Amino acid sequence: MTTENTINGIALIEIKETEEATENSHVMDVITPNEQENMNNGNEETEEATEINQLCLMRDGNSQNEQNETNRGKQRCRSSSRYVFWKCKLWMCILSVFILLAIATVIGLVLYSVVYVDEDEKIDKTLYVVSRYYNGTLRIVNQEFTPELLLPKSQKSEFLSGQLKDMLSRFYNSSPALGRYFVNAGLNSFSNGSVTAYYWLKFEIPSEHSKLIKYTLSEEVLVNVFRQHLYDQELEENRNLHIDPSSLSLQVANGKGVASLNQ
Repeated sequence: MTTENTINGIALIEIKETEEATENSHVMDVITPNEQENMNNGNEETEEATEINQLCLMRDGNSQNEQNETNRGKQRCRSSSRYVFWKCKLWMCILSVFILLAIATVIGLVLYSVVYVDEDEKIDKTLYVVSRYYNGTLRIVNQEFTPELLLPKSQKSEFLSGQLKDMLSRFYNSSPALGRYFVNAGLNSFSNGSVTAYYWLKFEIPSEHSKLIKYTLSEEVLVNVFRQHLYDQELEENRNLHIDPSSLSLQVANGKGVASLNQ
Protein backbone atom coordinates (compact mmCIF):
# COMPACT_ATOMS: atom_id res chain seq x y z
CA MET A 1 0.00 0.00 0.00
CA THR A 2 2.75 2.33 0.89
CA THR A 3 4.68 1.59 -2.25
CA GLU A 4 1.68 2.27 -4.40
CA ASN A 5 1.14 5.63 -2.77
CA THR A 6 4.76 6.60 -3.38
CA ILE A 7 4.49 5.77 -7.05
CA ASN A 8 1.34 7.78 -7.37
CA GLY A 9 3.01 10.79 -5.68
CA ILE A 10 5.95 10.71 -8.07
CA ALA A 11 3.62 10.54 -11.02
CA LEU A 12 1.68 13.56 -9.77
CA ILE A 13 4.94 15.57 -9.41
CA GLU A 14 6.02 14.76 -12.94
CA ILE A 15 2.60 15.74 -14.29
CA LYS A 16 2.82 19.08 -12.42
CA GLU A 17 6.34 19.87 -13.73
CA THR A 18 5.19 19.11 -17.28
CA GLU A 19 2.29 21.49 -16.95
CA GLU A 20 4.58 24.33 -15.62
CA ALA A 21 6.98 23.87 -18.52
CA THR A 22 4.11 24.04 -20.95
CA GLU A 23 2.85 27.27 -19.36
CA ASN A 24 6.33 28.87 -19.53
CA SER A 25 6.65 28.02 -23.19
CA HIS A 26 3.31 29.64 -23.81
CA VAL A 27 4.49 32.77 -21.95
CA MET A 28 7.63 33.01 -24.08
CA ASP A 29 5.53 32.70 -27.21
CA VAL A 30 3.36 35.66 -26.22
CA ILE A 31 6.15 38.28 -25.58
CA THR A 32 4.94 41.70 -26.71
CA PRO A 33 6.84 43.93 -29.19
CA ASN A 34 7.66 46.45 -26.41
CA GLU A 35 9.19 43.73 -24.32
CA GLN A 36 11.20 42.58 -27.35
CA GLU A 37 12.46 46.17 -27.94
CA ASN A 38 13.45 46.50 -24.29
CA MET A 39 15.39 43.27 -24.57
CA ASN A 40 17.18 44.58 -27.67
CA ASN A 41 18.02 47.87 -25.94
CA GLY A 42 19.42 45.92 -23.08
CA ASN A 43 21.63 43.99 -25.44
CA GLU A 44 22.87 47.23 -27.08
CA GLU A 45 23.63 48.75 -23.69
CA THR A 46 25.56 45.65 -22.81
CA GLU A 47 27.64 45.94 -26.03
CA GLU A 48 28.27 49.68 -25.44
CA ALA A 49 29.41 48.97 -21.90
CA THR A 50 31.76 46.35 -23.27
CA GLU A 51 33.30 48.86 -25.73
CA ILE A 52 33.71 51.46 -22.95
CA ASN A 53 35.45 48.90 -20.82
CA GLN A 54 37.81 48.11 -23.70
CA LEU A 55 38.64 51.84 -24.20
CA CYS A 56 39.31 52.24 -20.51
CA LEU A 57 41.64 49.25 -20.62
CA MET A 58 43.48 50.76 -23.59
CA ARG A 59 43.79 54.14 -21.82
CA ASP A 60 45.08 52.45 -18.71
CA GLY A 61 47.60 50.62 -20.87
CA ASN A 62 48.84 53.91 -22.46
CA SER A 63 49.08 55.55 -19.07
CA GLN A 64 51.12 52.65 -17.86
CA ASN A 65 53.47 52.99 -20.87
CA GLU A 66 53.88 56.73 -20.22
CA GLN A 67 54.62 56.02 -16.61
CA ASN A 68 57.22 53.46 -17.63
CA GLU A 69 58.91 56.01 -19.98
CA THR A 70 58.94 58.60 -17.19
CA ASN A 71 60.49 56.12 -14.82
CA ARG A 72 63.17 55.24 -17.37
CA GLY A 73 63.94 58.98 -17.88
CA LYS A 74 64.30 59.45 -14.16
CA GLN A 75 66.59 56.46 -14.00
CA ARG A 76 68.78 57.98 -16.78
CA CYS A 77 68.93 61.29 -14.88
CA ARG A 78 69.83 59.47 -11.69
CA SER A 79 72.52 57.54 -13.59
CA SER A 80 74.35 60.85 -14.32
CA SER A 81 74.56 61.39 -10.58
CA ARG A 82 75.99 57.99 -9.85
CA TYR A 83 79.36 57.73 -8.24
CA VAL A 84 82.21 57.30 -10.73
CA PHE A 85 85.31 57.35 -8.55
CA TRP A 86 85.30 57.17 -4.78
CA LYS A 87 82.80 59.87 -3.74
CA CYS A 88 82.92 61.84 -7.00
CA LYS A 89 79.84 61.89 -9.20
CA LEU A 90 79.85 62.09 -12.98
CA TRP A 91 78.95 65.79 -13.20
CA MET A 92 81.68 66.60 -10.70
CA CYS A 93 84.26 64.83 -12.85
CA ILE A 94 83.15 66.69 -16.00
CA LEU A 95 83.27 70.04 -14.19
CA SER A 96 86.74 69.25 -12.85
CA VAL A 97 88.01 68.52 -16.38
CA PHE A 98 86.77 71.90 -17.68
CA ILE A 99 88.33 73.71 -14.71
CA LEU A 100 91.67 72.00 -15.30
CA LEU A 101 91.60 72.93 -18.99
CA ALA A 102 90.89 76.57 -18.13
CA ILE A 103 93.74 76.64 -15.62
CA ALA A 104 96.14 75.05 -18.12
CA THR A 105 95.19 77.65 -20.76
CA VAL A 106 95.80 80.56 -18.38
CA ILE A 107 99.15 79.13 -17.27
CA GLY A 108 100.20 78.65 -20.90
CA LEU A 109 99.37 82.26 -21.77
CA VAL A 110 101.25 83.56 -18.73
CA LEU A 111 104.33 81.48 -19.51
CA TYR A 112 104.25 82.60 -23.14
CA SER A 113 104.13 86.26 -22.17
CA VAL A 114 107.04 85.78 -19.75
CA VAL A 115 109.24 83.62 -21.98
CA TYR A 116 108.55 85.48 -25.25
CA VAL A 117 111.28 87.95 -26.11
CA ASP A 118 110.94 90.54 -28.86
CA GLU A 119 113.62 90.05 -31.48
CA ASP A 120 114.20 93.81 -31.60
CA GLU A 121 115.20 93.79 -27.94
CA LYS A 122 118.02 91.33 -28.72
CA ILE A 123 119.57 93.58 -31.38
CA ASP A 124 122.94 95.04 -30.50
CA LYS A 125 122.73 98.70 -31.48
CA THR A 126 126.52 99.03 -31.27
CA LEU A 127 126.74 97.08 -34.53
CA TYR A 128 124.88 99.87 -36.34
CA VAL A 129 127.85 101.98 -37.30
CA VAL A 130 126.88 103.28 -40.76
CA SER A 131 124.69 106.39 -40.99
CA ARG A 132 122.40 106.80 -43.97
CA TYR A 133 120.53 110.04 -44.78
CA TYR A 134 117.58 110.81 -47.03
CA ASN A 135 116.15 114.12 -48.23
CA GLY A 136 112.47 114.44 -49.08
CA THR A 137 109.67 116.88 -49.85
CA LEU A 138 105.99 116.98 -48.99
CA ARG A 139 103.08 119.38 -49.43
CA ILE A 140 100.80 120.48 -46.57
CA VAL A 141 97.38 121.30 -47.99
CA ASN A 142 95.71 122.78 -44.90
CA GLN A 143 98.38 125.45 -44.25
CA GLU A 144 98.86 128.81 -45.94
CA PHE A 145 102.32 130.01 -46.74
CA THR A 146 103.48 133.25 -45.06
CA PRO A 147 106.87 135.01 -45.18
CA GLU A 148 107.28 134.11 -41.50
CA LEU A 149 107.92 130.49 -42.52
CA LEU A 150 111.11 131.60 -44.27
CA LEU A 151 112.56 132.63 -40.89
CA PRO A 152 113.89 129.52 -39.11
CA LYS A 153 113.55 131.09 -35.67
CA SER A 154 110.07 132.47 -36.14
CA GLN A 155 107.28 131.14 -33.94
CA LYS A 156 105.24 129.75 -36.83
CA SER A 157 108.26 128.11 -38.47
CA GLU A 158 109.34 126.42 -35.24
CA PHE A 159 105.81 125.26 -34.45
CA LEU A 160 105.16 123.76 -37.90
CA SER A 161 108.58 122.12 -38.14
CA GLY A 162 108.10 120.61 -34.67
CA GLN A 163 104.79 119.09 -35.75
CA LEU A 164 106.30 117.59 -38.88
CA LYS A 165 109.31 116.20 -37.02
CA ASP A 166 107.07 114.49 -34.43
CA MET A 167 104.92 113.02 -37.17
CA LEU A 168 107.88 111.64 -39.14
CA SER A 169 109.49 110.17 -36.01
CA ARG A 170 106.21 108.53 -34.96
CA PHE A 171 105.61 107.00 -38.37
CA TYR A 172 109.05 105.48 -38.84
CA ASN A 173 109.56 104.37 -35.23
CA SER A 174 106.28 102.45 -35.34
CA SER A 175 107.25 100.58 -38.52
CA PRO A 176 108.15 96.94 -37.72
CA ALA A 177 110.66 96.83 -40.58
CA LEU A 178 112.24 100.29 -40.20
CA GLY A 179 111.87 101.13 -36.51
CA ARG A 180 115.09 99.40 -35.44
CA TYR A 181 117.14 101.45 -37.92
CA PHE A 182 115.47 104.84 -37.60
CA VAL A 183 117.38 107.51 -35.65
CA ASN A 184 115.98 110.97 -36.28
CA ALA A 185 114.08 113.32 -38.60
CA GLY A 186 114.02 117.08 -39.15
CA LEU A 187 112.99 119.99 -41.40
CA ASN A 188 115.34 121.89 -43.67
CA SER A 189 113.09 124.67 -44.95
CA PHE A 190 109.66 125.70 -46.26
CA SER A 191 108.71 127.19 -49.60
CA ASN A 192 105.67 128.83 -51.16
CA GLY A 193 102.88 126.82 -52.79
CA SER A 194 100.46 125.35 -50.19
CA VAL A 195 103.50 125.15 -47.89
CA THR A 196 106.04 122.76 -49.33
CA ALA A 197 108.32 121.31 -46.64
CA TYR A 198 111.83 119.90 -47.16
CA TYR A 199 112.71 117.27 -44.60
CA TRP A 200 115.46 114.76 -43.87
CA LEU A 201 115.64 111.29 -42.33
CA LYS A 202 118.54 109.54 -40.60
CA PHE A 203 119.00 105.77 -40.25
CA GLU A 204 121.84 103.71 -38.80
CA ILE A 205 122.66 100.29 -40.22
CA PRO A 206 125.29 97.55 -39.81
CA SER A 207 128.49 97.58 -41.82
CA GLU A 208 127.20 94.66 -43.91
CA HIS A 209 124.23 96.41 -45.41
CA SER A 210 124.19 95.78 -49.16
CA LYS A 211 120.89 93.84 -49.10
CA LEU A 212 119.44 96.12 -46.43
CA ILE A 213 119.77 99.30 -48.46
CA LYS A 214 118.66 97.52 -51.61
CA TYR A 215 115.39 96.27 -50.17
CA THR A 216 114.43 97.45 -46.67
CA LEU A 217 115.86 100.99 -46.83
CA SER A 218 115.25 101.71 -50.47
CA GLU A 219 113.67 105.07 -51.37
CA GLU A 220 110.56 103.29 -52.65
CA VAL A 221 110.00 101.40 -49.40
CA LEU A 222 110.51 104.50 -47.26
CA VAL A 223 108.05 106.53 -49.32
CA ASN A 224 105.47 103.74 -49.31
CA VAL A 225 105.66 103.40 -45.52
CA PHE A 226 105.15 107.15 -45.16
CA ARG A 227 102.29 107.16 -47.66
CA GLN A 228 100.52 104.24 -45.94
CA HIS A 229 100.63 106.08 -42.61
CA LEU A 230 99.09 109.11 -44.29
CA TYR A 231 96.26 106.98 -45.69
CA ASP A 232 95.63 105.49 -42.26
CA GLN A 233 95.67 108.97 -40.75
CA GLU A 234 92.90 110.16 -43.06
CA LEU A 235 90.42 108.33 -40.84
CA GLU A 236 91.30 110.64 -37.96
CA GLU A 237 89.08 113.69 -37.84
CA ASN A 238 91.25 115.80 -35.52
CA ARG A 239 94.59 115.55 -37.29
CA ASN A 240 96.50 118.83 -37.44
CA LEU A 241 98.38 118.38 -40.71
CA HIS A 242 96.81 117.31 -43.98
CA ILE A 243 99.60 116.06 -46.24
CA ASP A 244 99.01 115.12 -49.86
CA PRO A 245 100.27 111.51 -50.22
CA SER A 246 100.97 112.00 -53.91
CA SER A 247 103.38 114.88 -53.14
CA LEU A 248 105.92 112.67 -51.33
CA SER A 249 109.39 112.33 -52.81
CA LEU A 250 112.63 110.97 -51.36
CA GLN A 251 116.26 110.50 -52.36
CA VAL A 252 119.48 109.41 -50.73
CA ALA A 253 121.69 112.20 -49.31
CA ASN A 254 125.34 112.09 -48.36
CA GLY A 255 124.72 113.72 -44.98
CA LYS A 256 126.53 116.92 -45.77
CA GLY A 257 124.60 120.10 -45.37
CA VAL A 258 121.71 118.42 -43.50
CA ALA A 259 120.56 120.96 -40.95
CA SER A 260 117.35 120.98 -38.98
CA LEU A 261 115.23 124.07 -38.38
CA ASN A 262 114.87 122.87 -34.78
CA GLN A 263 118.60 122.95 -34.10
